Amino acid sequence: MRPGRQGKRAITVLDRYQAIRQHSLELIRPLSAEDCGVQSMADASPSKWHLAHTTWFFETVVLQCHVPDYEPYDPAFAFLFNSYYNSLGDRHARPARGLLTRPGLAEIKRYREHVDQAMFSLLREPDDAVLRLSEIGLQHEQQHQELLLTDIKHAFSCNPLLPAYQVAPPAAPPSTLVEARWKPFEAGVYPLGHTGPGFAYDNETPAHSVYLHDFAVSERLVSNADYAEFI
Repeated sequence: MRPGRQGKRAITVLDRYQAIRQHSLELIRPLSAEDCGVQSMADASPSKWHLAHTTWFFETVVLQCHVPDYEPYDPAFAFLFNSYYNSLGDRHARPARGLLTRPGLAEIKRYREHVDQAMFSLLREPDDAVLRLSEIGLQHEQQHQELLLTDIKHAFSCNPLLPAYQVAPPAAPPSTLVEARWKPFEAGVYPLGHTGPGFAYDNETPAHSVYLHDFAVSERLVSNADYAEFI
């Protein structure tokens, strides 16, 4: 690969890495340390576990494989924060993640800083393998950002005080909404699946054709008012 092109890609990935990692911390800003440790059901995870698990991915899959002198923050974290990666070792039982009062939230933030500093150095001059694995790690962290919000909102729903994750923004007056218009599509064969050089998970391939009956799609996003009326 030509140096100029590699440098351009490296800056892009480094910028995205910093932004996505910071966004995870922004998501827990409205939460207390106690909020971040709660697990409301076996299928959910504490917020601090999401922060640690996404960090574990970069440490285990990227840094330990591509930085010869890298020293893990804490070897015990490999067991605590693995999820279902069988080839990477054993793991703490998922239903018991809420019992991990330690490490605390502050320690997990220090863990993230340790890994981030190593990743910043690596992403300044990455090779293709590092870029590919880092992209997977970023997509993986964005998935966990959605899970973090889902899990904490479920935990709050179990609290009789009915706490809110954040103050709701003022609702837009119904008169400001654009009337929904529908774009019709005729029945026929349509392509589905990922094509092209960009990132995709394995369940988005291979590209294939499917037959669809007549359908229509709204030309604007669904509003809360639309959903309330549907309910």
